[in-house]
Amino acid sequence: MPALCLYFQLHQPYRVKSYDFTSIGMDHAYFDDKLNQGVLDWMADHCYLPALEALQSMAELSKGDFRVSFSASGTFLEQLEQYRPDVLASFQALHATGCVEWVGETYYHSLASLYSWAEFERQVKMQAAKIQSLFGVTPVIFRNTELLFSNDLVKEVVRLGFKGILVPSTEKLLKQRSPNHVYKTPLSNKLLCLPKNSSLTAEISRHFYTKDHPHYLLPARTFVNWLDELPADATCVNLFMDFGVWSEQPEGETQIRDFFKQLARMAPAHGHAFVWPSELIAHSPALGKYDVPSAITWSYPEYNLSYLTQNDIQQEAINRLYELEDAVVAKGDPTLFADWARLQASDHFFYMTQKFEEKGEKNMFSPFTSAHEAYNYFLNVLTDLELRVRRS
Repeated sequence: MPALCLYFQLHQPYRVKSYDFTSIGMDHAYFDDKLNQGVLDWMADHCYLPALEALQSMAELSKGDFRVSFSASGTFLEQLEQYRPDVLASFQALHATGCVEWVGETYYHSLASLYSWAEFERQVKMQAAKIQSLFGVTPVIFRNTELLFSNDLVKEVVRLGFKGILVPSTEKLLKQRSPNHVYKTPLSNKLLCLPKNSSLTAEISRHFYTKDHPHYLLPARTFVNWLDELPADATCVNLFMDFGVWSEQPEGETQIRDFFKQLARMAPAHGHAFVWPSELIAHSPALGKYDVPSAITWSYPEYNLSYLTQNDIQQEAINRLYELEDAVVAKGDPTLFADWARLQASDHFFYMTQKFEEKGEKNMFSPFTSAHEAYNYFLNVLTDLELRVRRS
């Protein structure tokens, strides 16, 4: 019977404020502290705390058998320390039950692996140090921003000491193989891949509250039945999703918490144990190699970088940002470095995607009215940062 590997991403960016061109050279406070605290407060009250209470209950009722894994950006943890230490204490209490494995990632939730290996290494080490300081453990499994993965990443992740990596999966890359196995990477036998089961994850993360979906308010029993019907040789089902899936819906619906509670009870009764990524890496045989020549992400439906780096304004913003790296690092100014690094969050470039506007939709994750507004404020901030870098 395949085991269940349940992983959640935890991230909040520092959102750029409405920063017009008259602020350049005058105002070095780039981020919207009021908005950032407001978003975190809402998520704390309507997602994080209720979910952590449910997870705590699941851990205690399982008598040590329940497993869950998290990765947390440094910017998320910083904001918890600043605005919501009660949520941080709840994560620490859950960790103390012994049910949690922490997964490594980039500190600033950045795309550094595409633009600078030096910055990528800095951030991965910073995030590992943050997890060690707050939870007393060092991650051995890695998860890149947006689950971004390609063969180019392998040697760097191995060099940083990781044993396994969480990756997206597509039918084309799997070549008709199942995502329910551990795979080798083509460039190193020292790093193993855990592919996300995209279809089963989507039933929870994307469709659970979709009223016209056939499995609206999916019963845990139905999900467990699907697990029972998987081929006998399936090793694992990797359910990788954002922690925001636990959020209360606008109508006040909270049924997804009951779904996870019932899943934690029913799946082991059907022989589907909950496991950490490190346990799969250690005990499951690798079934061939997962060859990914070009970068893929978990971004549905293209699974590529088109929402982050493909249009002209995104490319200009990213390139100008990373061109400052050497000068920022050489300055040795922690405040300057933090401002530059916080601008690397993938969220800023996602706000600049024009894909939603092309479909006549609003980017619901963006605090800005349009992609160009996000770009204009970001470029104004970047111009001011450039002036600070050049100042002797």
